[in-house]
Amino acid sequence: MEINVHHMELSRVNGPGLRLTLWVQGCALNCKGCFNQSTHPREASTLMPVYELAQKINALDIAGVTLSGGEPLDQAPALEQLIRAVNGKMNWILYTGYTPKEIFQNESMVRVVKAIDLTLAGRYRHNAKHPYQHKQIIKTSDRVDIDFFRTKRVVEFVVSNSGVTKTGLPMHV
Repeated sequence: MEINVHHMELSRVNGPGLRLTLWVQGCALNCKGCFNQSTHPREASTLMPVYELAQKINALDIAGVTLSGGEPLDQAPALEQLIRAVNGKMNWILYTGYTPKEIFQNESMVRVVKAIDLTLAGRYRHNAKHPYQHKQIIKTSDRVDIDFFRTKRVVEFVVSNSGVTKTGLPMHV
């Protein structure tokens, strides 16, 4: 099984601690004002075998993995395999545009969310005062500090061979 990957970078603003943020390719939700439009087309960007991606993640000295996109739950079966193949010491955070009601109507999505430590669910709202004020939280463990998502946010610029990535969500005040 493969995951359609847009890109991935190490980050400190997409969850607590140093973590790998994995942006998947493909999203049909088309939330108004979405800042990740380049991740929406479903055409293959970089198809990565799950086992290969798991080996790369397991080789990193990180606190956890953040799944973003695109829409990660559109690739739920592959993500479920990935989560199970990665070292159990890492925590997992999922950003999804699906609502809990939509998630709980799909068995594959439910299995992923149950395997994730913290899910921030609900459509992106470009006019929100705080990026997470409208998100519903599904917490399945205490391995992720929820206060990270309540504090003032920062933006991070990552320079790599693939260019410059701006990530994080600044708090609009």
